[in-house]
Amino acid sequence: MPRRHRIRRTVRLLVCIGAALALGGCDTSWNVREREVVRTALDRMTGAAERAKDAPKPPAPKPPRPPKQGEVGLTLFDAVRIALENNQDIQIAGYNPLLAEADLATARSAYDPNLALSNTFGRSKRPIASQLDTGVMREGVLTEDTWQASGGITQRVPTGATVSLTQELNYLDTNSLLIQPNPRYTSRLSAEVNQPLLKGFGDPLARAAIRIATLSAGVTLEDFRQKVMETVSRVTAAYWQVAFDRKMARVYREALEMAREVRRRETVRAGQGISNDLNVARAASAAATREAEVVRAGNRVTNGVDRLKLLLNSPELPIDSEVAVVPIEQPRFFVVDVDRTAAMTLALSRRPELQRARSTIAVNRIRVDVADRQRLPKLDALLRYTLNGLGNDLGASLDSQHLRDPVTWVAGLEFELPLGNRAAQAEHQRRRVEFEQTLLEADRLTDEILQEVSVAVRVVLQGRDEVEATLGARDAAKKVLHGETVRMELQPMDRRTNEELLRAQDLVTATEQDHLLALLNFNLALTELSRSQGSLVEDNDIEIVWPEADRPGRLVPLGARFPPKADPREEASEPGKPAEEVRPDQPKPPPPPAKPAATTKAKPPRGTDTYIGPDNPAGT
Repeated sequence: MPRRHRIRRTVRLLVCIGAALALGGCDTSWNVREREVVRTALDRMTGAAERAKDAPKPPAPKPPRPPKQGEVGLTLFDAVRIALENNQDIQIAGYNPLLAEADLATARSAYDPNLALSNTFGRSKRPIASQLDTGVMREGVLTEDTWQASGGITQRVPTGATVSLTQELNYLDTNSLLIQPNPRYTSRLSAEVNQPLLKGFGDPLARAAIRIATLSAGVTLEDFRQKVMETVSRVTAAYWQVAFDRKMARVYREALEMAREVRRRETVRAGQGISNDLNVARAASAAATREAEVVRAGNRVTNGVDRLKLLLNSPELPIDSEVAVVPIEQPRFFVVDVDRTAAMTLALSRRPELQRARSTIAVNRIRVDVADRQRLPKLDALLRYTLNGLGNDLGASLDSQHLRDPVTWVAGLEFELPLGNRAAQAEHQRRRVEFEQTLLEADRLTDEILQEVSVAVRVVLQGRDEVEATLGARDAAKKVLHGETVRMELQPMDRRTNEELLRAQDLVTATEQDHLLALLNFNLALTELSRSQGSLVEDNDIEIVWPEADRPGRLVPLGARFPPKADPREEASEPGKPAEEVRPDQPKPPPPPAKPAATTKAKPPRGTDTYIGPDNPAGT
């Protein structure tokens, strides 16, 4: 119940009780004791009401933080860095190696020593059946007070043997005259070794579990590395897509401005009688069509920014905010030549899927060996050596435990052979089938990866040629637009039409889109080539970071980050040179383009017409 409701209820109760007391004061039949009880209750409730008034009120809930607005400029390096720090897929995958470590520790615990202790007390009373129970017939009941205590340690060793050392203590106090000494203490110190000679020799089950857990731990690291590569690839693709969408939105706005200018000029000329309504309507239709394109382009930009913010998962860029992420960099182009054979060779040694397949083959090979060993008969050797002690007190019993006293030893063999042994044979057959399947799956995976790398290489080379081809088409379209603009001005007034001019503008927009799309595909192809080779993490100088082992609080998963000096924007300052002041609102200069993959060789520009980037069409 809220505190203010309790206060109101208490005040109302006080008023009712006060009225009752006022009425009861006129009744002389009231008992003095009853009045004291009512007065005490009133004082208690009044004090509670006063304390409730003076109690601090709970803080009012804070209003929700208004969503941020504005624009945040990010380089590709910053986008990848933020994603490595905050992406949820990476964080989820980062816990798997920790689980694998726990599984490995569980497997190794098979060789942990086991300590067992017990302590029991008891009393037994039963009728005697003969004089041999107590020594005399006059005793009708045999009474025994007992105490038993034992402690021992058991240890498995890599040979498969089980070694144990146990100390037992016993106390007996009875009314039997046949027990001497009475009371008495007995002790027994036993050492035992149980060594399998055939089926369990070498402890194949425990050692196989440790080897499998070790391989599984390596697989989880490869899976984490693959998740990092996938995230970097997705962030890079989303970043370039936003840059492309923003660039296309600007192209559509420029096309809209050109159509509006044609419409304005045609409207003025129609008013002067040197144009007709058809040209005005055609220009108005083109302007309306391009305006719709601008709206669609703006929506694509917004959707692309939301996808990028979802991948980044930065608390400074919440998905529900109005912050617009503005890529500072634009897709770049450079002439490259890719060695297909070297790319395939690198993929065969770097792809996490192949590393996982190799580990699976090794695991199944271990399981085949274990199943083969399980078909052997059981033959165990047993050796037990016991020192016995006896005394009228505990110390004397323990002191008598030495080699000069009577000792007990046991040695023997235990043999067991299941007739038919069909269960072990079937298990061995199943493991062999699984092993053969993994071999075929690894071969299929290898072929798929080689085909994927081959496609990635062709896409890079195709993208390189498309960028150069679309660059020439765009330049030619601009010349066509210039010619149509001049031709329209030189046409006679009775034959002047803006149809070809508007068509030339659409051609410029289409070729500009094709060129930007070719640039986008070229940059995406480079990222995909690096991912298909399995070298995307190394190409970006990303390192895997293990959490601190003794860090208190919440468990921290594995992480991925750039090395402290990996940011290309950070330059070593010269001694004595003051650091350059950077304002928070000042955009940071973009880093140089990421270095190409190991199998990608950059060549010098072919000529002055080689395209380097949207901001450098001359290639200078």
